[in-house]
Amino acid sequence: MSPRTRILGLLLSGWASLASAQTPPSPAPPSATPPATPASPSKGLPATTPSATQSKLPQGWYVTESAPQHYEAGVDASAPCEGSRSAFLRSRTQATDSFGTFMQAFSAKDFQGKRLRFTAAVRHQDVKGWAGLWMRVEGVDPKQPLAFDNMQSRALVGTHGCKRYDVVLDVPREATTIMAGLIMSGAGQAWLDGVRFEPVDASVKTTDLLSAPQQPLPSGPQGLDDAPPIWGRKNMPLGRVGAFWFDSQRVETKTPLVRGTGSTWKGSFGDELFEHGIEVNGAYEVRDLAVKVRAGGAATLIEGTWGGSPVFVRLSADTLEMRWGTLRRSLRRDPTIVTEKGCNAYVQSRGRYVEDRLDVCGVALATRPPLTQLVAAFLSSGFRSDSDAPRTVDIRPPVRSSQGYEIREGYVPPPLRQ
Repeated sequence: MSPRTRILGLLLSGWASLASAQTPPSPAPPSATPPATPASPSKGLPATTPSATQSKLPQGWYVTESAPQHYEAGVDASAPCEGSRSAFLRSRTQATDSFGTFMQAFSAKDFQGKRLRFTAAVRHQDVKGWAGLWMRVEGVDPKQPLAFDNMQSRALVGTHGCKRYDVVLDVPREATTIMAGLIMSGAGQAWLDGVRFEPVDASVKTTDLLSAPQQPLPSGPQGLDDAPPIWGRKNMPLGRVGAFWFDSQRVETKTPLVRGTGSTWKGSFGDELFEHGIEVNGAYEVRDLAVKVRAGGAATLIEGTWGGSPVFVRLSADTLEMRWGTLRRSLRRDPTIVTEKGCNAYVQSRGRYVEDRLDVCGVALATRPPLTQLVAAFLSSGFRSDSDAPRTVDIRPPVRSSQGYEIREGYVPPPLRQ
């Protein structure tokens, strides 16, 4: 099948008929890390039970969700952005701890070695959580996605009219499967139409969350003997919290961690962490750590104890709350701040002055982030805002004379009276 034929077959704007009810494939959810039981693309994707709404959907498109019956999709002929109809995805409940996606999966054969742009016109209403387009490129091992973006760094929230959005990923020659669609985390409704999948040239930048960050050019030559930065090594960084990057094998913090055997991480100063399901336990920065990480809903939560004190982190598309003992940071995302590609800037402001800022980047924003790396990066970023930091007081010696010193060249103060 030629690329042109594949693209035309995927357009939603020209639906001629709706698909009859059928058992759709069920690929991995749209996250940067795989599900517990991924399917093998070479053997086909496992089937799911079709819902009542799937009979209304265009051929090849279906709904998957983290909680049964929390989301539904269908076709709506009222107020489409482009064409005569649109598809919608909406929540059935007001639960904020789940996500659903209206999606399809297809072979990567026609796009191997090319840069692929998935674009669609979207409008959304009363989205409590976030929504966005997403696309994922997989190879032979679905546990290691080759490229991924879910727009969480530029999430759609609240209510907004028609606007065209896109996701751009490189499709390596070893790619086998491409998955794409509309994701919603939390409650609300979103519509999309005018869907296109089209190869683009290198002048169109990718939105890949798994690619190395594009750093600004330095102001001058750098030391030639310096080691290459972490994102220039074989294991490219996957995410960042504040100043701390991580990849699949290392966490670059003040107390670095390196992956050991299995789910064990070892630190340079005797730290050791163990990952069990959603739990991360052990010692970090010479403090006992026991936390649980819950992701996949409207927010990513880190809860437990660190050094004997309660620790809590809540990251959503628009807020970041961090607490540890009596320390606290409460930040809001500011989309007007220029950041690196794939980053959210969370700030605490007073008027026009930014008192505190923490950038969160890459798969740290994903619905299924790598747990140990995420926990270590957040803990190292600190729980006290810049405005709460102790201020240095300029202490002056006491004046022991009844007269103030005169400050002029050559002046010598008189001796103290006995």
